[in-house]
Formats: sequence, C-alpha cells, structure tokens
Amino acid sequence: MELQHHILLGPDHLSGNGGLGRYVLLPGDRSRAAAIAKSFTDVTVVANPRGLDAHLGTLVLGGARIDVLSISSGMGTPSTEIVMHELIAAGARRVVRVGSCGSLDPNVRASQVAILTGAVRDELASRHIAPVEFPAVSHPEAVAAMAAGALAAGLGQEAFLGVGHTKASLYAREFGKGPLGEQNRAYGHLLSACGAIASDMEASMLFIQASVASARQATPVAAGNAAVPVQAACVLGVYGDDKSDMKLDPEQCRQADARCIAVALHGIVDWARRDGVHGS
Repeated sequence: MELQHHILLGPDHLSGNGGLGRYVLLPGDRSRAAAIAKSFTDVTVVANPRGLDAHLGTLVLGGARIDVLSISSGMGTPSTEIVMHELIAAGARRVVRVGSCGSLDPNVRASQVAILTGAVRDELASRHIAPVEFPAVSHPEAVAAMAAGALAAGLGQEAFLGVGHTKASLYAREFGKGPLGEQNRAYGHLLSACGAIASDMEASMLFIQASVASARQATPVAAGNAAVPVQAACVLGVYGDDKSDMKLDPEQCRQADARCIAVALHGIVDWARRDGVHGS
C-alpha cells in the first residue's frame, strides 16, 4: 500500500463505510485530535514524526456505527493544504474541520460554536489552487448535517451558521498588531459589517480543495441526497469575542472545544444518514 508522504496514510487506512471512506475530523491541534478520538471505540493510532498522529476508530453514537479518523492539520492554510491534499489522495471524501476561531459578530460569544457556510479567502495559499474570485463554500449537505448535529447535541441555541473569514496572520490581521494595525482592525470591522461571523486560519483552504477535487462532477438537484465525491464542513469553537481583547478565558475555551466536538460528532451521524452509509 502506497502511503502519502506527510500523513503516512494510504487507501487501506481511509477505507470503510461501505466504500465511501472514513469520515475525517480535522482539528488544527494534535491534542484536540487525541481528545476527539476518546469518543471512538476500537482505536488504532498511526504515529507520525511530524505530529500528525492519526486516530482511526469507530464512532458509536445515536445507534450508528461509523468508521472515522481524527488527525490534525497543523496551523494555517499552507499546512492544511498538504494534509487535506494527501487525505483526499488517500481516499477521504468527507472532512469536517473541528477548530477554533474569534467572533466577528456581537451575537456570537466566546464558548459558543460557529458552523461556516463559506469563508473569505484572506490568505495566499488557496490562490495557488483557484483564482481569488472562486468562492470558498461548504457543501450544502455538509452544512445541513452540522446544523442537525448542533440540534442533536442540544446546542441549537449555542451554534450559529454564517460566512467565516480565513486569514494568514493572527496577531497583525485579527489583533491589529504592528504598523498596519489600524488598517487591519478596519478590515475586520468591514467584514463584520458585511455579515461574517467568525475568523479562523484554515477553513477557506478546506473548502477550496473540496470543490476542486469535485470539479466536473456536479450533482443534479433532482438527484436529492446523491453526494459529490468530496464534501467539507467546518465547525469552530469560539475562543474570543469583542470583549476578550486577546485575554482568553481558559474555561470558555474548554467549553468551546467540548461544544464544537459534540456538534461535529453528532453532525457526522446525520451526514452518514444522508449518505446512506450502512450502520447509520
């Protein structure tokens, strides 16, 4: 079996779910990948010297048994590009980012959850894949599944749907540090005024790669729930809001993590049902 160079996984690792492949949970933090895997049964860990340890197992939830994988993407779109590309090459067809973000909407508070429908491409890496005019959007079935997951997890009042913002710089672009601080803060206010709800550092790359991998394989509306080859979702725990000022509350971050993991896991159950996966 040929393994992908960086993630050290191949088709056998990604196989499962009646041929659809494993549902992949993709946090940025390797410790969050391990924390997610605590919800799996029959876990096998594929160690990786780059810190991209893969946790393969079975999600048993709500009467479903689903083959799953948890692996980190690292930080930022360049690292996400490598991991996502190799996951798709190894056979991944369903990927949900389980990450963190800062709020851009005064109604979205720290400790809550953002489910992104798309992302502003305020980074350079994805522009090497598709022109900036091409939108970074989540597949409608993926969005619907995560929204259903929020309801199933009892978090319907704590989860928000909307467009996100993916940046290449944290301290300068989001926190306004450095000589362009005023300009960057103004840009954030502009995105908020346009309706963006949260800012992260990976989502746009995830969505662009899923779209490109599915090019020329569009699904007619009349086909109902028939799935395109690759779908990507993004569920983010909100670490900070307009009152945080870079001083994150550890308890709010912990609660945000727990909530976004719960939404993603229940969302995968609904996703599998939509896909007609045996066992869901």
